[in-house]
Amino acid sequence: MQSEHFLYPTNIINMFPASQIEHWTANKNMETFKKGELICTPGQLSDSVYLIIEGHARIFHIHLEGKECVLGILSKGDFIDLLHVFSQKESQLFAKALTEVKLISLTKAEVRNEIQQNKELSTTLLYYFANRLQDTIEVLEQVAYGKVEERLLFLLDKLANKSEKKEDWYPLPEFLTHQNLAGMIASTRETVTLVINKFIQTEKVKQEGQRLWIKKAKN
Repeated sequence: MQSEHFLYPTNIINMFPASQIEHWTANKNMETFKKGELICTPGQLSDSVYLIIEGHARIFHIHLEGKECVLGILSKGDFIDLLHVFSQKESQLFAKALTEVKLISLTKAEVRNEIQQNKELSTTLLYYFANRLQDTIEVLEQVAYGKVEERLLFLLDKLANKSEKKEDWYPLPEFLTHQNLAGMIASTRETVTLVINKFIQTEKVKQEGQRLWIKKAKN
């Protein structure tokens, strides 16, 4: 089942036939990356994509001035750089492990071939990318026009695990840092920390141990 949003997680692999998934996972060597290790850098995935088997990774671009722009969080069942399977442009994507990550490498040709031969899969992915584009537009609107507080609250709501509700609260992924959040809203870690503390005081957010929870928005 596809997630409600593209930031975390998406499980795109569930759109592919189970027989193809089994074939890939049985015939590919698994690679392991420790927490904090770079999984890929621009140009590295020119002929291949990665499929995450276990763990969480963040994908991002780096601006000419050195500032990171975090594009999202990927999890088990997600492809790293699937979009560039059909692109002629060189990928500018970075990916870094947020936890220990295990993955397999697939050639773009074999993934593209599977998509081209499966009409239902092609249609499903078209809907997925259309929804992702709409979500991206919403994020860009928040970055361009929203205040920092509004951008952060919008992002926390996107990242919250809606299936793990506790009364009126939804949890955020435990591995997310204030630096990760800052990269997603074009702000700084210090500002994000200040705003989160403000949210905790106003009971929009609460913290239990190392995990943040966001309160369900009133309709």
